[in-house]
Amino acid sequence: MVAAAALRRTRPSLAGLALCFAAASLSRGVGDVTFAQSAAASAVQPALDTLRGAVALGGTKQRPTLNAEEPFFGKLSGGGREGGKRWRLVYLATKNAVVSARKGVAPPSFFDRGWYVDGIVTAVQRFEDSPSCRVNQNGVFGLLGLGGFFFGYVARFKWPSPQTRTTMAFQPLSNDIKAFGQTFSSPFSGFPAGPQGDGLFEAARVQDLNIFNFFFVNDDVAVAQGASGSVAVWGATDPQWDSEHLG
Repeated sequence: MVAAAALRRTRPSLAGLALCFAAASLSRGVGDVTFAQSAAASAVQPALDTLRGAVALGGTKQRPTLNAEEPFFGKLSGGGREGGKRWRLVYLATKNAVVSARKGVAPPSFFDRGWYVDGIVTAVQRFEDSPSCRVNQNGVFGLLGLGGFFFGYVARFKWPSPQTRTTMAFQPLSNDIKAFGQTFSSPFSGFPAGPQGDGLFEAARVQDLNIFNFFFVNDDVAVAQGASGSVAVWGATDPQWDSEHLG
């Protein structure tokens, strides 16, 4: 897994990975793409090499091939193990930053850019698809160095045809807040909890649900675009990081 220090050393390359591959996926072709010259950590380098090739060949057409080489769903959810797999948010690029990268122009404002957020917010997703459950937990465990709380949601999720599609659909079930030893939970509107709601969710069309489109996932790095158009880079956590930041 990628440690925090390794991801920090690859920050310029991760920025290129997020913006350049997103630009390639949103257009029919991209010309010369300049990646930062700093060396990437060995765990991240395969992702960078694969994404460079996808950009050069025209990203959208490459996604099914990438998905076959690196089964995204299994990598994302921990290969079916109990507890699943956690991912921490490292980098976030706004929709305008992605569109500007696609067009090869400067973003419209200072705020329309990519931001390294791991030093500001501890945002973590967990995906589990084990024999006992299939669940996505997404939320914030720390802000500006302060921790000991959680606010976020627990959601159903599905990935139809994971060998050929890169789109994951999800629907939050509950909005959860944990602080000062107390837990507060409120249900989301939509399909009800329980087996009836599960059946309705599975039958629903992907385009009628919340989605993430994953451009790349391996054991260490996940790159995804949400319905808003922003692109995020996530790094896999390990037990030591979890105990330091989620305890």
